[in-house]
Amino acid sequence: MKHTVHRITTFLLCAFCLAPAALAQDLDDILQAELRPGWRTEDGIHMAALQLNMAPGWKTYWRQPGDSGIPPRFDFSQSVGVQAFEVFYPTPEISWLGSSRNIGYEEQVIFPVQLSVDRAADITLIGRIEIGVCRELCIPVTLDLSAQLSAQAPVDLLIKAARAVVPKPGAGQITCAFSAADDGMELKIVLPSPDRAFDNAAIELDNPRLWVKTPKLELRDGRLNVTAQIMTPTGQPVAIGRDGVTTTLFAPDGATEYRGCLGA
Repeated sequence: MKHTVHRITTFLLCAFCLAPAALAQDLDDILQAELRPGWRTEDGIHMAALQLNMAPGWKTYWRQPGDSGIPPRFDFSQSVGVQAFEVFYPTPEISWLGSSRNIGYEEQVIFPVQLSVDRAADITLIGRIEIGVCRELCIPVTLDLSAQLSAQAPVDLLIKAARAVVPKPGAGQITCAFSAADDGMELKIVLPSPDRAFDNAAIELDNPRLWVKTPKLELRDGRLNVTAQIMTPTGQPVAIGRDGVTTTLFAPDGATEYRGCLGA
């Protein structure tokens, strides 16, 4: 596989928050990134992946980073021979610093990338990925990568393993209800019959202007109640659709994801 990597690091967001020694540290000592070429299936799907290796003590974030951090952004739209792509996020680790929750990956993560392509043609995967690599605080990094992906490449077991630990779709439906709150809105989600001992949750909304605080979980009468505060822009109308609510529930043995919710 031939691939190129070019990193553009912007320190403007953290020039006042990192010690001089951290600013002077070579980014190559902190982060190594590569595109894993993956393999082609008979139905015109190519499975590739982005692999990030970070120095001990460094981490990057899940798509919902928690109370702080920088969520990753993936753009493979400039690729040659790719009709569509989807990035999969393996189940992340959840950690706490005081009352602040972080959701992400320490030292290594592999993001599987599913590509819709011509079954027989070799393709050029071109990606721009924006991430934060963090220790005490974060450095925003832009990665420009490209790789030639062969139609004859063998199955990559590391990509398969990363795909296997992506949160599983939840069975059945959850209900949700919105109500007014002092600082914005409150969202209450109910899972009628949880099949695991869920101990954490993350809620994502399709409106980027809104921020969801760390949800609270309570098991009562055989139902899991998930309550979260939604911070809304002061004095501005907002729209939240139930179809745009994504709820991920975390348990020690994995995670379950629900897309959308029904009215309570």
